[in-house]
Amino acid sequence: MKTARNLLMLALVIILTVGLAGMTSASSSKKADSKGAKPPFAHDFNDIGDADWAEAYIAKMKSKNVLQGFEDGSFRPNQPVTRVEAIVMAVRLLGLEDQAKAQKPDAKLHFKDAELIGKKYPWAKGYILAALENGLFDASEQAVQPEKPASRVWIAGLLVKSLGLQSEALHEMTKTPAFKDAAAIPAGSVGYVNVAVEKGIISGYPDGTFKPNKNVTRAEIAALLDRTNGGLLDQAGAVKVSGVIQNIEFNQSKTEGTTPATVNGSVTIATYANQSFTYGISSELLVSYHTKYVRADQLAVHDSVQLVVLDNIVQEAVLLDEKPNDGGKDSAPHPGEPSKVTVVQLRLEMKLTGQGEVEMEYENKKGKIEAEFERKSGQTREKLEGKPAAAAIEKWLSDAAMTERTNPEDALSKLVSVLNVNPGDVQEIELSVKFSNGKEINIEKKQPEQNQSKGKHEDSHGPGNGKGHGKGNGKK
Repeated sequence: MKTARNLLMLALVIILTVGLAGMTSASSSKKADSKGAKPPFAHDFNDIGDADWAEAYIAKMKSKNVLQGFEDGSFRPNQPVTRVEAIVMAVRLLGLEDQAKAQKPDAKLHFKDAELIGKKYPWAKGYILAALENGLFDASEQAVQPEKPASRVWIAGLLVKSLGLQSEALHEMTKTPAFKDAAAIPAGSVGYVNVAVEKGIISGYPDGTFKPNKNVTRAEIAALLDRTNGGLLDQAGAVKVSGVIQNIEFNQSKTEGTTPATVNGSVTIATYANQSFTYGISSELLVSYHTKYVRADQLAVHDSVQLVVLDNIVQEAVLLDEKPNDGGKDSAPHPGEPSKVTVVQLRLEMKLTGQGEVEMEYENKKGKIEAEFERKSGQTREKLEGKPAAAAIEKWLSDAAMTERTNPEDALSKLVSVLNVNPGDVQEIELSVKFSNGKEINIEKKQPEQNQSKGKHEDSHGPGNGKGHGKGNGKK
């Protein structure tokens, strides 16, 4: 009898322990209100260290189901992306995967290498058909060449077409690109390169070259896809909203079969203009935080954020740093606080390897704006003045999500990123930012001598990478 009573008591203890743990877990998953450190999102590829600069881009594109890895758990970031991989990635980025999978198996491809595609890449046939139906191929292309490494000039054309900017590219065909090796760019691709550079999708190298025939790696394609995704959101009418989280909740469990993009929560923010908005959000949305990402369900009440919203759904998010006041309390704005703080003056001087330079000046004097931007790279020179310079600088500041509470190092990292500058090429930098509330950010840095000989990587600023598919049994 005594043994039976002891066993019964033990069972009750176990039940109560498990039940209380479940209640605690449910409570913590419902609403976040902690301001502790946020661990970065952990990817599941075993070789990201081979291109750690691209880690966040890879994670972001993977979370959007745009890219995948291989069955052995690798991503192979430094491997050239093939044309068929890039086509599939572009189709997924455009949200056309359902259209690709709905293609009839007996649908005929009229490319000269259709037989090769049918035998070695049957999984890609529907994606190629969807790409054809959505204008991602040139009318003169006679072969897909699925196994051929995708070059920079080819990728530039693919992504410009993905944005639907073919007409703009045709109007830019007679404009000579500002690169020392412009003559190496095929005549029919000149307009696409010009538009890709103007839209910030791709850039050149510090030595003033574009290297049109250089292969794009799987890591680099991820960064390029991320920039293209930003352009797609702009075209769709997405808006940016900045403020402080007042409430954020998620469902305790996801419905079976849902994707990372599935909305299973809501977030309410108070803007700096004393307005309150509530949007749908996915718990698995990756939120930019410094040079890494955290999941949306790691956000907490009182966090300062910038959201990119489309149709009342959060599509992108940036977690902003907060700057405590003298009393050590949270200084993040709350409802009722006056108008949004803006940048009233900015000066930037940056010296790069290969005698490259970037200079930027911006000043808002009670609504009268003076601005100038100049970038030198080898023998090439890009200069903007007046309204074009002001518009460009204001867009960069917006993309960098820079506020008076931004950590100085984070401000510098974000600004370098939106300017398409490889951090490894920065030798000296001076940055001064003044805000309308009197606060300032001032940075002056010089690269140590031993770091000035490091190799260069176009598009290797910030995290990022491409997606991909494997050959044969590799994952698509």
